[in-house]
Amino acid sequence: MKIVSTFHQPSSVLSSVKCRLSTRDLEHLVVAKTNRIDIYSLQPHGLQHEHTQEIWGKILCVKAVPIPGSIRSNVLLMIDHPDPELILFSYTESDGTLSIKKQLSLHERTPRQAEFFTDVVVHPSGKVAVVSCYAGKLKVVKFKAGNYESDFDVSASIALKRVQLLARDLNMEEFEISSSPSISLYPTIITPKILPYPTESVPILIPVPPVPSDNSRPEGGDGRFLGGILVLGGRRILLYGLASPSGQDKQKGKRRRLETRKRSGDSEEAAKARAKEIERETKEKKPTGSVDWPWSHVTACCGLDQTSLRFFIGDMYGKFAMLSLDSLADHGLLLIPIGETSPATTLTYLTNQTLYVGSHLGDSQLIQVSTTPVSSLGSPTLPIPSNIKTISLSDLERGSDQAKGKARAYAYEEGTSSKTKGLIVKSLGSYISTLDVYKNIGPIKDAILVDTDGSGQRQIVTCSGGRNTGSVNVVRNGADLQEFAYIPGFEGVTDVWPIRMTYEDDCHSHILVSTLQNSQLFQINDEGGHTTLTHINEDNSPIKGIVTHVRTIIFGNVPRRVVENGRGSYTNSQLLLQVTTNGAFLLDYNMAVGHYDQVAAWEPLEIVAASMSPSQVLLALSGGRLVLLSITDEDNFREMTWLRHTGFGHPEVSALTCIPLDSTKYFTTYVAVSYWHSNTVEIFSITPSALVRSILLHNFGNDASPKGADYNPHLLVGLSDGSLVTFSWKDNQLKDRKITSLGDLPVSITACEVEGKRSVFASGNQATVLSWENKRLRLSPIMLKNIVAASRINTRTFGRCVRDLDKMHIRSIPFGLDNPGRVIYEPSLKVFGVAYMRTEPERVGNPESSRSCFVLLDDITFDRLGQFNCDPDEEIFSITTFAPTIGDKTQSLFCVGTYLYREDETEPSQGRLIIFRTTTADGRTGPSTLQLSLLTSKQLRGCVTALTIVDDMILAAVNSSVLLFRLAPTTELEVDCPTFELQQLSEWNHNYLVGSLASCGNRVVVGDHISSVSLLDVSDSKMKSIARDYCPLWPICVEATDEKSLIGANDALNLFTFSLDLDRTGSYHVADLVTKIIRGGTRIFTSMGRIGIIVDVADNQLATDLTELSRNMGMAIQGVGGISHARYRAPRDNRGPSDADVSAFGFLDGDFLERFLNLGEEKIGKIMTGQNESERLGISRDSVQKTLENLQSMH
Repeated sequence: MKIVSTFHQPSSVLSSVKCRLSTRDLEHLVVAKTNRIDIYSLQPHGLQHEHTQEIWGKILCVKAVPIPGSIRSNVLLMIDHPDPELILFSYTESDGTLSIKKQLSLHERTPRQAEFFTDVVVHPSGKVAVVSCYAGKLKVVKFKAGNYESDFDVSASIALKRVQLLARDLNMEEFEISSSPSISLYPTIITPKILPYPTESVPILIPVPPVPSDNSRPEGGDGRFLGGILVLGGRRILLYGLASPSGQDKQKGKRRRLETRKRSGDSEEAAKARAKEIERETKEKKPTGSVDWPWSHVTACCGLDQTSLRFFIGDMYGKFAMLSLDSLADHGLLLIPIGETSPATTLTYLTNQTLYVGSHLGDSQLIQVSTTPVSSLGSPTLPIPSNIKTISLSDLERGSDQAKGKARAYAYEEGTSSKTKGLIVKSLGSYISTLDVYKNIGPIKDAILVDTDGSGQRQIVTCSGGRNTGSVNVVRNGADLQEFAYIPGFEGVTDVWPIRMTYEDDCHSHILVSTLQNSQLFQINDEGGHTTLTHINEDNSPIKGIVTHVRTIIFGNVPRRVVENGRGSYTNSQLLLQVTTNGAFLLDYNMAVGHYDQVAAWEPLEIVAASMSPSQVLLALSGGRLVLLSITDEDNFREMTWLRHTGFGHPEVSALTCIPLDSTKYFTTYVAVSYWHSNTVEIFSITPSALVRSILLHNFGNDASPKGADYNPHLLVGLSDGSLVTFSWKDNQLKDRKITSLGDLPVSITACEVEGKRSVFASGNQATVLSWENKRLRLSPIMLKNIVAASRINTRTFGRCVRDLDKMHIRSIPFGLDNPGRVIYEPSLKVFGVAYMRTEPERVGNPESSRSCFVLLDDITFDRLGQFNCDPDEEIFSITTFAPTIGDKTQSLFCVGTYLYREDETEPSQGRLIIFRTTTADGRTGPSTLQLSLLTSKQLRGCVTALTIVDDMILAAVNSSVLLFRLAPTTELEVDCPTFELQQLSEWNHNYLVGSLASCGNRVVVGDHISSVSLLDVSDSKMKSIARDYCPLWPICVEATDEKSLIGANDALNLFTFSLDLDRTGSYHVADLVTKIIRGGTRIFTSMGRIGIIVDVADNQLATDLTELSRNMGMAIQGVGGISHARYRAPRDNRGPSDADVSAFGFLDGDFLERFLNLGEEKIGKIMTGQNESERLGISRDSVQKTLENLQSMH
């Protein structure tokens, strides 16, 4: 059994809309991603997240449904195939959530899915919406007061092999659309020279409101512009106006006469009439206005509002421009370049020149358009081809000021333009300011799991983005730490303590650093801007009052105890406590002269460990003895309690703590002590008069009382072998022991506060912050290594450096037009090998030019170390690395598979297998100053779609075959420059195109793009087929998880598993296209930016219990999407669901199971008992909770 959980949620944005969801004067932005919608409110400081609604389905788009007579709108969501559906939501102001008003299934068994347009269009009145989901059919949905009223289907079967603008009238009373073109908008053909027949992108139609009469009267026109349609997506932007009332009457007359002729008894006359009708419908009409579009395919457009005559347009490479119709009669269409953004999937105008740019290929952005350039002042705003005429902004303004009436004319750089051809403004500088960025790592095309620094903390590296936003992303989970400053030159540091001038000061004034030999004091000079440190005893000279010639064990501020009327209390003071190996010393800081006076001392034979609370110090003496000292109101020490180990003999103490569980108290009633050799920890209870505290017995909650809901005491123990051991302290007992490895250095533990949470900083080889969240102890790793000691410090300049405890941290390395497609890591060289594809942006209709290269990147800085450029039209399709033994040396080599693109070929006929090695300038191999050197290559008859390595032999998938190669020398290895060749050892042929290979041992899994998977055995330099699955799966990628099983994903958005004898063991619907699977803590990566983790459940009984838990939860919890959870996760194909569909098996939804941790008591009770006795769970609630907490901690 496998559990699928989400490590990183999908981040690609599909759709967005601005609306007002509440009755308050507050606008909202609704953003749709593949599995959820996010609602933001528009605030003065930016977008503020309000609510997230998970959807059981694959979201396509989101629209607003205005409520007539109200400022509010409802939200309409469309779910994509294979379960198309409309969901209508209303927003609840009281709790900021969405409630379902209507779920309308759009699924039909027979029709073909719409090829070009699957979307929903809502009329501005909010009374009707039209849905396109299947070819030849439209669904019309009627709304009343923002709620669903009724729906009906209409036929829209139009067989065309050309692009035509065609309008039909919708008759809401007769539930049909007209069979003839509308007389309001004349039909017209749009020639391929302007709008090529859609293959990759489709035209975008934008309604244009009427233009005020003083700005709209065309030259020679006889009426004002009544509104129309903008056609975007071609080489020109076209505007077609609506017909005037007189024009419509004229068309009615023509249509009546034509209908009369068609009904004529003369067959020849009727045939001529039908031919005339076809001629009218297919005639090319002259647009009301047009303007050249100089860039690539348009992907998104939005207006300022429903009455605005200005539109923002974005293309597939992020070119961003504004189209203005403000002076339609004088200028025609005016196109103004603005700047460059992420490739927009959706554009939404918010307010005050601020827009939301939602992107699938890059980061989504919140941008503001300025009236003047804000950056790149000396460069063109956007590149415009030289053959497209433009006008400068100064010429445009000069013409507007000087010209009158029909005499207005605006000079291009060459010639003169008519208003029907529009104007393109030529300008310098970018007008875009980026206000906020919303990180997106989709689409993920490849990914690897690496440990670049040997710390054991593995990170994910992805190839992401596209078009102008190609990037390599480094993804990790944990806390974020910002380095402010450092002090070089210290060795043998054992601990560090920041101190304040007084106990209650907020900012620290000094830092004491202890080494094995002595102690060093630094003064912090900080006026709130520039910060420096003064080394007070740099020459190891003594400091008055402070013991500096030996190692310090503990150092810190303490309050002063005062007694009034027989009652003790604590006040602010300049007192400090220092404990060294020789004794405990109470110091008083003299602020006037800036030095310390020793006011008390307690000096036993030898102190080996110490801990302090505000009023106590717990000392471990040599021989296993413990003593607790208190600080009296006379600023002296008093021995309160002697403790001794309760076991046999006198073991030495290794660590101890007495920090109070209640942070508001000055004392504790528990201390914790650990010992050498025995690896045990003891907790001692001290009588109230003892005023003692423990090891790190730390309360992670804010409640001081054990009866409080937020009282969470834990014992934390750092071991010398790098292990961190935690216990919960409940009912005076240690429970729930957990061990976490932080490397092999001794672990130090420091209490701290992060973002208002009581936390603990633990460090060794690795570092982590422990905090309490969701009723469990959470560890948030930090990217720090080899920390000996740590302490919290606060100054005016240096404030909070640890933040975002459970945030996904993503480091993006942008490469722009260089889109990474494949990545591999070679740890011996500490380099990444990345395959790039660069496509230069071209105007719509122009051929694109692409080039591919293979690059070595430094694993820390990501600087380019070496590069190989492929031949023209050659593209890298697969890469891998291997380390064969050549002679008596092992060499790390890179293997690259390519293909040669030819436009006239349906299947590639040429490719190459290329082997690279790395060298330095002087010819020696090494990790620095690396260069790529071509070792050998081999021409192949097809595309090398996949590569894998078995026993230093290369398996290459080439079209529908798998070839086995070995690298062999062709000269003596002793010569200065030995040469090599790739020897083909074996070939295995298949019926279909092989898309993926995976190996484990000598077993190789082969996934083809049409059928299913096959299993090969590689031995004796030969490949032998040992198993094959004949069920049509259409796999996209496969991976061998171990020597007994494999996992794969297909184009129907499913996961599947097989045993290695190819018996199906699991199937599960992910609702996202999986593009990569990595074994070793199996992870999946998708086209929408999702990262999932798959956990194996080896215990059969636990797997059964979790399956039954999922069943009961599915009955108790209803999601959004119109189906049960079992139905949602059931595997499916592209034909949609059927009554014969089986439920998911071999997989469980980890995200769904983890919802159990946040349910109320009543619902948990129903889940545990089920609907009848046979459904009662056999596992206890505590066991369920612990299991799910452990699962949650894995991602």
